[in-house]
Amino acid sequence: MRKRLTRVTAMIILGVLLVALPIEIAGLVRNQKAFETEAEDKIEYAMKSAANDLNVIFSNMENLLNMLKASVQVTFSSQDYIRDEAVFRQLKKQIGHIIKRTLEKTEHLSGLYVTFSPELHSGMEEVWYAYKDGRVQFIDARPLAPSWLVKGNPRVDYYYDAIEEGSYWGALDYESSLDEYMTTHTKSVYDDQGNLIGIVGSDMLMSEVDETLRSIKLYSDSQVMLFDAEMNYYASSETMEDPAEDYKPLIAAFSKTDWDGAPIWYKPGDGEKRVAAYTTLNNGWILAATQTAATVMTSATETRKTLIVTTLLTMLSIIVIVMALIKRFYGPVIKSAEQNEILLIHQSRQAKLGEMIGNIAHQCKQPLNNISIDISNMKDDYRAGELTLEGFQEYEDKMRENVSVMSSTITDFAGFLKPDRKKEMFSIKDSVEKALSILRVNLVLNEIAVTNQVDEALFLNNYRNEFIQCAFNIIENARDGTMSCEGQPRRIDIFSETQEENKYKIIFVHIFNSGPPISEEDLEKIFLPYYSTKEETGGTGIGLYLAKQIIEDHFHGKIICENQKNGVRFTLKLKERRQG
Repeated sequence: MRKRLTRVTAMIILGVLLVALPIEIAGLVRNQKAFETEAEDKIEYAMKSAANDLNVIFSNMENLLNMLKASVQVTFSSQDYIRDEAVFRQLKKQIGHIIKRTLEKTEHLSGLYVTFSPELHSGMEEVWYAYKDGRVQFIDARPLAPSWLVKGNPRVDYYYDAIEEGSYWGALDYESSLDEYMTTHTKSVYDDQGNLIGIVGSDMLMSEVDETLRSIKLYSDSQVMLFDAEMNYYASSETMEDPAEDYKPLIAAFSKTDWDGAPIWYKPGDGEKRVAAYTTLNNGWILAATQTAATVMTSATETRKTLIVTTLLTMLSIIVIVMALIKRFYGPVIKSAEQNEILLIHQSRQAKLGEMIGNIAHQCKQPLNNISIDISNMKDDYRAGELTLEGFQEYEDKMRENVSVMSSTITDFAGFLKPDRKKEMFSIKDSVEKALSILRVNLVLNEIAVTNQVDEALFLNNYRNEFIQCAFNIIENARDGTMSCEGQPRRIDIFSETQEENKYKIIFVHIFNSGPPISEEDLEKIFLPYYSTKEETGGTGIGLYLAKQIIEDHFHGKIICENQKNGVRFTLKLKERRQG
């Protein structure tokens, strides 16, 4: 009897070991894969977050250049500056004052300038102010420019590329008069008669770009670098003797991979495994990062050691007290699974918090842009002597309203994940109008006609601010769609319909834009996070994803996008319980 019991016990131990062995091996493999996936997600998310930071800097640079371009265009339009050199000199002096004052109040930029067309009058005409010795000074580059604006000279690509393409981005441009390397952005400018005035340009020190790259490193041995659209090296978070040569393995790894935006694993010349990712910025440049596998997989290595020790201890315990542990054998496995699930939930929440921060930045961009436009308009009115007390009060009210919108957005996002926020009864039409008011200036500037024909009798008892955010995101997307209109009026039409369904009233809010149709492939992915068809113009793929989440999760509704005969229509399908 005792021998039989011993034999049964031995068979049980053998069976348990045979089962446990592949389970532990599979656990080790899955553990390795899980940490690799986590490392990929982390570097990919970090790239998108870092790209947002750089896009903000470059967008501010471009916005300031747009304002300078508008100032030059307004100053020279309706003036006889081509035939009358005295008029040209006077207008040039006015532009110099504008550039100097603007640069003194601007962060990040190291220089602003206007380079006039060589066909205008004699001499090398340019107005250039830059920070030198800690203050804004006029820079006379004529003694340092023997080949001034000679076409074919790569030193003046900033001029001719801007004329031919409309704008130009360039980096690693050495400016001898300042003894600095620059990032340069230029745009062509014409007067109201279509005559070429020249270009407007802005400079930013490459050292500031390098410092920005160093600030977004993931780990101490991370490398963050910046390339142009053809993967030519521009800047890096590391100081290297020959960075273009050092990054050749990384560039080759990207070129050999059918890259779809996901991180890749590769081995450079030193043979150390690395993970890398890159994303495209608004100006077409490419931000990339690379990280050693040894650093990102440290936690995986420690966990793997722990699993091996645990396996040995488990087998030893089974041999010693096999009968007592048979019933409890899977207890540690279940507990481990529960702990992993808790860890995954925690990681998911952390990712959500990071996403919300990105959404706050996304929602605040437009109000900040509106404030910038209002400040510029107010300055123009003041210089023209047209700024009355009533006009000043109107500008102040509009800016306060935009600040209030940003404050409300931040407050609303702070409580986004809380289920106990108070609902309120609000008008759908007024809420749509609120969203439109934020974009009003931008819509007018882009000559987009907007109609809000939502029924004034339609009300919802729900989260008003969230509905405004959804309407804002969709209207902003509609605005971008109408910008692609060619040869037809740009318009956005907003209207409503209702249906009765048992105890509920079904409300349809339609937002139509006269833009071109969306491809079937994009229609299927348009609400996915970080999916955008407008990456080259600054699209982040956050707005429509956020709108879908809010409508489905908090309004228990549905959002639909479909092509129409003469445009594209978004529809919000909302359900409201009927009263009585």
